[in-house]
Amino acid sequence: MSVQVRLLRRVAVAAAVLALAAWAVPRFGIVFVGGWSMSPALIPGDLVVYRRAAEATEGDVVLVARPGEAPFLHRVATVRLDGRLRTQGDANDAADAEPASPADVAGITVAVVPSGRAIHAALAGARWCYGRVPIANLRR
Repeated sequence: MSVQVRLLRRVAVAAAVLALAAWAVPRFGIVFVGGWSMSPALIPGDLVVYRRAAEATEGDVVLVARPGEAPFLHRVATVRLDGRLRTQGDANDAADAEPASPADVAGITVAVVPSGRAIHAALAGARWCYGRVPIANLRR
């Protein structure tokens, strides 16, 4: 295969990747889960892909990003008549004190990469090994 054909292929692949990124960036975002409030559905370390600017319905997991606060992922418990959302973490006993306005919703979860489970499994294995193997044996 000639050098020109390989170069043309690389340029075509790069152009396709850039076109896909230009299409996806304004529509989707990613965030890592940082807390346990959505356990067992989401645990710390999971990667969440969310769709921006979508209308949330009951049962959706939404990313709420209020000005001056850290963003968080919670499930929509109810949609009030005024359009505001009553959210609640799956592991929480009660709904959030302040309803989220539609402007506060940064996006709706469309996919989850359960990377947190792999991280926690690796840490559990390391803790198990650490508890079973004396430190003196590791230094040899």
